[in-house]
Amino acid sequence: MPRRRLYRLVAVTLLAFATIAGYFLVRPGLSRWVKHQLAEHIERHFDGKVEVETLDVSLFPTVRVDGTGLRLVLRQPTGAPPLITAKAFYAETSVMRLWRGNVKDLTVTGLVVTVPPDGLKNVKRKKGDVPQAADAAAPAPADSDPKNSDGITIDRITAADARLEITPDDPDGEPLVFDIDYVQLKDFSPSRPASYEAHLTNPRPKGEIVSAGKFGPWRAHAPRLTQLGGDYSLTKADMSVFKGLGGFLYSTGTFEGQLDSIRVRGDASIPDFQVETGRHPMPLETSFEARVDGTNGNTYLERVSAKLGTSSLTAKGEVAGKKGGPGKTIRLDVESNDSHLEDFIKLVVSAKQAPMHGLLAFRARMELPPGDASVLDSLRLAGTFSIRKGRFTSDLVQDKVDELSRKGQGQPTNLGIDNVVSGFSGRYTLRDGQLNIARLQFGVQGADVVLEGSYGLRGERLDFTGELKLDATVSQTTTGFKSVLLLAVDPFFRKRGAGTVLPIKISGSVGQPEFKLNLFAKKTKTQN
Repeated sequence: MPRRRLYRLVAVTLLAFATIAGYFLVRPGLSRWVKHQLAEHIERHFDGKVEVETLDVSLFPTVRVDGTGLRLVLRQPTGAPPLITAKAFYAETSVMRLWRGNVKDLTVTGLVVTVPPDGLKNVKRKKGDVPQAADAAAPAPADSDPKNSDGITIDRITAADARLEITPDDPDGEPLVFDIDYVQLKDFSPSRPASYEAHLTNPRPKGEIVSAGKFGPWRAHAPRLTQLGGDYSLTKADMSVFKGLGGFLYSTGTFEGQLDSIRVRGDASIPDFQVETGRHPMPLETSFEARVDGTNGNTYLERVSAKLGTSSLTAKGEVAGKKGGPGKTIRLDVESNDSHLEDFIKLVVSAKQAPMHGLLAFRARMELPPGDASVLDSLRLAGTFSIRKGRFTSDLVQDKVDELSRKGQGQPTNLGIDNVVSGFSGRYTLRDGQLNIARLQFGVQGADVVLEGSYGLRGERLDFTGELKLDATVSQTTTGFKSVLLLAVDPFFRKRGAGTVLPIKISGSVGQPEFKLNLFAKKTKTQN
């Protein structure tokens, strides 16, 4: 081998050994420096203390930090659970990037972020902190200004199996929880919002949510004021998780605000909505505006516009928990005018054809408590209703109504009185699957009926008693010799300005009601 080549080989070998030896000699110092740099940036930005179970730093070919058991505990409020925990994480960057306070990639598994209760009143505020929720358009606080912060920046954060939990102020309240299957944040910085994309599983009803938008900058001294916004889509959430209901829910919308108060606007639809007693799939479409309160986990529905079949209704209310109680209760004030009666009947009655058509108006206070009971058994309603231009689809029932109108007008043989329309009104309550009507008024030309009683949603059974009032006298309801004989009893049934007042009972089913005189029944409130 030529001497020159031998010298070159020896020189290269010595240089390689020197490089490797130098690397291992300085590695412990560089590792400690990397750990210190990361911890210092994180603790300064979040105003807390970082703890890890294991941490390993690799410096070649790039800087890589692997760790397990991450905990970040805020200094204030004292006694709060860790703000951030993670089962495992690893970060990749370069020495020069880290020197500038930048990490290229951070990957986290088992991430849990727990936003503590409002502790501002117990904390000495720094410039820029405010004691209540700020407007979404408010300028960034001082602790988020690039001139006042040298926190670490991260090009990309990826987390799987993550959870965001906002702790309520009320110790008995339920936290607001977001379970996140996958989330990626880009351009994370203490001085500006980061872009994100997240995939979540909505637990009840279960369905996939995809969301994208902006998050931050993080408010170290007032975490709840950290801003967020974006859009979302929910697909094929199975409504059968609510016992007694069926169909798949789809929803899209936008949201904005801060962690303690998020405003949501969106549309939702269930193309095949159904109730167990009816089993008639019907389209249900809604648009809504709501506010999610991070201080107690409640949702306040400020406006809901819905369409069931061809009928429109509006609502407002809340999905809120009671102090010390489990779960959340849905409470709504619902209103509808000139809806189509058949849409609501088909929803709860099993007959293929709605037994009655007409224009429906109603007011209702609705309450659905939490639990696994069937919706029909747990749903509670109270309100009033009225029906105009009502007609029965059963010829048998409509013929009885036409006959009632003829007799009430004293024209029992006048077949020109046909297919008459009916009017209904009443007060009602629904509890334990039974509809109770305190005062049901039913009227056609020449006759009025006042009833009280109940209707069982599952058995579709009627049980009503009351009285029938006719303009005509008893003798005028018939013809011939029978009419003459009944002249003697006219005075006994003529009451309160009506030609005839008779106690009646209605039983049977909605499709085949049975009308009977109830001459020996005790007087009800409607007959007094």
